[in-house]
Amino acid sequence: MAAPSEANLAQAKAAVGTLLEGLGLSAHLYAVEPREGKWAVIVECATGSGWQRVELRAGPELLAAASGDAEARAILLDKWRAHLADCKYD
Repeated sequence: MAAPSEANLAQAKAAVGTLLEGLGLSAHLYAVEPREGKWAVIVECATGSGWQRVELRAGPELLAAASGDAEARAILLDKWRAHLADCKYD
């Protein structure tokens, strides 16, 4: 797959939105941008004491997950869940 670029940014944003919804965060904001050959995914989420900001990274597996690759989706969700452990969940 091609390196992250502005050309496939909309697809990456949609994929991140779907993945974060799948995690069941109770309140969150996010941004996605191509950076250093990967996707930078910045997530701000509600915690028990306020908000936290976490920067995640994803490679071509992000767009693969958006295209229905169940293995890529599972890998990303597992990695992201670990970094977002302090967030509130529904």
